[in-house]
Amino acid sequence: MSENVIIIGAGQAGLTAATSLRDQGFTGQIHLISDEEDTPYQRPPLSKGYLAGTETTADLALCTVETLKAQEITTYFGASAKNIDRAKQAVALDNGLVLEYEWLIFATGSSPRSLQMPGSTLAGIHAVRTVEDSDRLRASFSNGGNTIFIGGGFLNLEVAVEAARHGKATVLEVSSQILGRVLSRPAADALEQYHRSLGVDICCGVSVEEIIGEDGHVVGVRLDDGDVIAADRVVVAIGAIACDELANMAGLETAGGIVVDEQLRTNDAHIFAIGDCAIYPNVFSGTQMRVESVQNATDQARYVAQLIVDGGTEHYQAVPWFWSTQGERKLQIAGLALPDDEALIVDVHEDKGKLVVERLRQGQVVAVETINAPGPHMKARRRLAQTVLHSDLAVSP
Repeated sequence: MSENVIIIGAGQAGLTAATSLRDQGFTGQIHLISDEEDTPYQRPPLSKGYLAGTETTADLALCTVETLKAQEITTYFGASAKNIDRAKQAVALDNGLVLEYEWLIFATGSSPRSLQMPGSTLAGIHAVRTVEDSDRLRASFSNGGNTIFIGGGFLNLEVAVEAARHGKATVLEVSSQILGRVLSRPAADALEQYHRSLGVDICCGVSVEEIIGEDGHVVGVRLDDGDVIAADRVVVAIGAIACDELANMAGLETAGGIVVDEQLRTNDAHIFAIGDCAIYPNVFSGTQMRVESVQNATDQARYVAQLIVDGGTEHYQAVPWFWSTQGERKLQIAGLALPDDEALIVDVHEDKGKLVVERLRQGQVVAVETINAPGPHMKARRRLAQTVLHSDLAVSP
């Protein structure tokens, strides 16, 4: 069999895997499959600069068709992989093509979790996943009024800054704090205080029971205590679900994502999974987990490309890091903490919006959260990388 690589998914992970293979000297055929018609583009700006109108679709582009052709990467945009025959090492597409592979990489990403409640199909409910989503929301903001956000995570907090420029913004979070899964209470409180200074109302510990409509359009939301909040639009970001259906159909191990080992291999030695769709052993959390970030997607893609080209026995141990730009606040997280990890404030300058918080587990720093402190963030990434090389951090089976 010829040394073909098939990559399913052309987002940040899939595209990086394809280009990294060429950069690292891979000379076989590379097939890049995406069910989207568009050339790959960045998604993070959709809730920030692109939504605000300071970036254009040209700024979002990750590559051009010409670049992919020059690198001899064969693309199948607007095509879906429908079946994988692992015995024959072949992928069947919905357009009738059947492609053989020596190596197969799942980079299928994740999809937004949808609302399951009365009124969830009304007009005026928005998600921010595509360029078209962001365009529709920007047009709606121009009408002013109140925007209700269901979910207090990164995306909604980024969008809330723009919403507050056009009217009223209210963030509803079911947990006791915003960003509760990823951020300490001190850092969350600092961001909440900043959002309130912009006019964003943040309500934690509340649950939405129903979205109310008139003439088929959103007019409000009803909370679990019976209170009703008027709304001209609703923005929903309540997490994401790994796209692992095809892997499951192929008999690969899945558990809310595609399960991989320390080298990002599935239970089939010829198949990898990377990015948002992969559940991998993370030394910082001490367990197997799925990580949604651009850094995770690109680092895992480069690692797998290098593994295919050179082989090797090194485990994937890149330091996870995240960022979120919310108005004049730049949140950066190095490492990965769990909700029960200790939070220690090591630097704060309220007048500059600066905050540095260390997260400790059994006395060892496993993550550092910074707001408007890029220097400490970079130092933390270097420090944590050394910690991984020399520590006893272990992943639970």
